[in-house]
Amino acid sequence: MKNKYRRFVRRFVAQVCLLTAFMAQGWAQQSPSIHALSVKPSFGIDVANSGGGDRNYLYGLHVSYDRDLSASSQPWVDLLHAKGLSFGVLWHSMDHMKETVDGKSYAHGTAIGLLSEVDFQLAKMGRTKLLLTPGMGLTYITETVDTQPATTTVGSHLNLALTAELGLEIPMSDRTDFLVAANITHYSNGGLKIPNGGINTANGSIGIKTALGNTQKSASTPRRIFEPIVGSSGELVVGVGRRGKYRTHDGFWRTGVYGGYNYFLNPAFGFKAGIDMVYYHQVFDIERFDETFQYYGSSYDRVRLGVSAGAEVGLGRFAVNGMVGKYLYYHSYHNMQWYWTSALRFYLTPNIALQSTLYMHEVQADYLNWGIVFRI
Repeated sequence: MKNKYRRFVRRFVAQVCLLTAFMAQGWAQQSPSIHALSVKPSFGIDVANSGGGDRNYLYGLHVSYDRDLSASSQPWVDLLHAKGLSFGVLWHSMDHMKETVDGKSYAHGTAIGLLSEVDFQLAKMGRTKLLLTPGMGLTYITETVDTQPATTTVGSHLNLALTAELGLEIPMSDRTDFLVAANITHYSNGGLKIPNGGINTANGSIGIKTALGNTQKSASTPRRIFEPIVGSSGELVVGVGRRGKYRTHDGFWRTGVYGGYNYFLNPAFGFKAGIDMVYYHQVFDIERFDETFQYYGSSYDRVRLGVSAGAEVGLGRFAVNGMVGKYLYYHSYHNMQWYWTSALRFYLTPNIALQSTLYMHEVQADYLNWGIVFRI
């Protein structure tokens, strides 16, 4: 495995260096552009490593269209030091990502999907930028618990793709940058179909980013700037979701309600605190264990109640929030005391939004709650 890895890295570095030199020479005299194309091959290892004695690994390619945001007049861009927005295709070969069951190894096949990312500048050294880049998307994985019934890692073909990257963007010319980064990638279906162990990898990548066309970087004046509520506000979130039932296409339906208080320091960042209530349409019955078991989400009673606090980051009409909570009441089979949530929100107006909330216990996804938000 080590020899394969060394050969892969040597070939990869040589190809990227040759391509970077060619592009830098060809476009050195042209002007910068707000549009760019990035190509980033990568190599990663399995954090869990359930493949037996040898370390699980994968390799892949990320190709994306990038738009420079440095001249944007949107308030959140300046407040959060956002420098770029990208949309691309992410591909991974997972033939060497294996789950071993009763001495037999099962590969996870291929993952291919779409990924959107935002670059936030943490520091600048000369012309070199240090960037934090979170990403979110959807991916299709070829091998699942349906195609390989003995496995438990990949519950469904369609999965969420979540990434967090720390990288350097090093200028090679006015139009070409050299990229080097490390990231964490997570594939999971959010508990929609069980079992759902998920895939977690630590990855490294190098690549190039090259400008497209000649559209100059200049201050933009959007037709309309979204203005969220700043300062104090209250909110109510009402939604419904489903957790998958073990090795079936059925599920357990739940209704989620959140009521809380917000204080936003500016249009891009605010603090939150409130009460979470989840209503179970089907509770856990120990006499019907296999039929009603819901892992860490198994509740003997219809209602669980908790108090949580966290923060929200606003990206115009889009927002991401994360909260940590302590249960006030939860008749749990596993005696769970804590939970946490992460949510993606889209504001239709400053007072009404759509939101997808993922409830978690430890590192296990409980369920996705799809709801509507009312802010006053």
